[in-house]
Amino acid sequence: MHSLRAPWQMRALLWATAYLVSFLWGLYSRRVASQRQFVYHQLAPDFRGTVLYPLNHLATVYPDIHGREAPKYAGREAVMSYRVPYLDAPWADTVNLSTLDPRLLVAARERLGIASSQLLQRRLLPIPIGHLAGYRLVRYSGATRWLNSSPGEEVPTEPPAHEFEPTDPQTYRETTDVPAAHLEYLTECQAAGKRALGFVHVPHVLALGPIDISRLCPIDIG
Repeated sequence: MHSLRAPWQMRALLWATAYLVSFLWGLYSRRVASQRQFVYHQLAPDFRGTVLYPLNHLATVYPDIHGREAPKYAGREAVMSYRVPYLDAPWADTVNLSTLDPRLLVAARERLGIASSQLLQRRLLPIPIGHLAGYRLVRYSGATRWLNSSPGEEVPTEPPAHEFEPTDPQTYRETTDVPAAHLEYLTECQAAGKRALGFVHVPHVLALGPIDISRLCPIDIG
């Protein structure tokens, strides 16, 4: 004879089944969402190979490129050695990845009648955030201007630590609108007749170490 389960056993079984289905659906949903989320990097005109290297790594891998890029930090050398919160590594040991599609920045400049910067005309590499699984990642809001974004001005030499937070492919969300602070920055530069930098006040993800991009395809946007 088959014994019938007690009502409390049936309720427990139904609860456990519902919990398992909900848990598995959550995992699936986060995986699908991460596949539709991107970070962005713009490649130098003479980009070589299939790896994105932090500035410090270029010194040994491509010393000629390092010799060209490092002087761009003249007057703000302290940025390269700034230790990134949660990564405990120098800024120059990370790869900077925009959370905003740079094509939106180009469109914003066009609406304001501001010429696009050379940086924003480079080939664009969209990177699915899932591609960075296993990397140590930090999201940086870029809310405060500091030495890196405003060299030569009276600004802090370091960004506030609270503008950094750990992230990963499951929790990351792409920035979909140009920050209001960036638009204000563009109009300020326009009024003052100053050259506007490309990514001031734009959130970024800082990834520790080289990134293999051999399976990714850049886009020409110039």
